[in-house]
Amino acid sequence: MTDLDLDPHLPQWWNDHIEAAWQRSRDAAVSDWRVRGDRAPIEWSILEHALAFGHGARSAYPRCATWDAIQPQLRADWMRLGATGSASWDQISHIVRHEWQRAAGPDGDAAPEPTAASTL
Repeated sequence: MTDLDLDPHLPQWWNDHIEAAWQRSRDAAVSDWRVRGDRAPIEWSILEHALAFGHGARSAYPRCATWDAIQPQLRADWMRLGATGSASWDQISHIVRHEWQRAAGPDGDAAPEPTAASTL
């Protein structure tokens, strides 16, 4: 995959629950990045994909509480997507981390998928 070819590629853990959570939080995530993120130029589709990836990862891996614990897994997941160039892990990991951390906050909307036992 090239850096222009990201949109249709999703990690193996992406599901309808994660998609719905991302859609609810997308505008807040983008706004937060514009305020707190770096100003390095990056293509919009890459930025949005990296934010979505970080947001979804918070739900996909709820037991990983620190960036150091989750980063190797997320790096491997991102690399499996085949991103290269300006979409390579080295170029976007700070964006993923930013949203992974924001998604855990009160406005993040990245709670794990409810289980049958937790809904009783």
